[in-house]
This record gives sequence, structure tokens and C-alpha cells, in this order.
Amino acid sequence: MSNTQEAYIQTLKQIKNAEDVAEKEIDEYRHECEKIKKDLHSRLENNIQAAKTQGENLVATTLERERNRASSEADTIIKDAESKAKMISTQSTTPSISKVLDILLRGID
Repeated sequence: MSNTQEAYIQTLKQIKNAEDVAEKEIDEYRHECEKIKKDLHSRLENNIQAAKTQGENLVATTLERERNRASSEADTIIKDAESKAKMISTQSTTPSISKVLDILLRGID
């Protein structure tokens, strides 16, 4: 073989080696990117689940707090109505009794 052929073959070997090295680096980088992608996906799923749980807990505590507040308001309204009813029933004055009796007796005539 001539020197030019040997030089040509040597150049081809160097190109092939450079391609092999580049391919190996690309594969390593691809593998690293896949690992990062999987890690990010896992963290994203965990964050979504944590946010969902936190939201459900917030809804539950808010509902419970508002249910208690509504119950307390209802109890206050009922107590107020009961006290007003007792007050009205104990304050039966003669004119109001007369009005009620007149209304009731009108239907009998």
C-alpha cells in the first residue's frame, strides 16, 4: 500500500473513532436527560397529589367551620324566636284577645 492509502485509512479510522466517541457522549447525555425527565415527572406527580390532598383538606375544614357557624346562627335565631314567642304569649292583653275572639266568632255567625 502506498503512503496516501495508509494516510487515507488512518484518517478514516480517526473519523470512525471520533464518531464512536461522539455517539457514546450523546447516549450518555440522552440517558442523563431521561433520568432527569423521570425525576421531574415523579416530583410533578408528588406535587399534584400533595396539592390535591391539601385542597381536599381545605374544603373539608371550610365546610366543617361553615356548618358549625350556620348551626350556631340557627340556634341563635331559634332561641330569639322562642323568647319572642314566650314574651308575646305572656303579654296577652285584653284588646288583643278581644280581636282574636271577634275574628274567630265572626265565622260562627
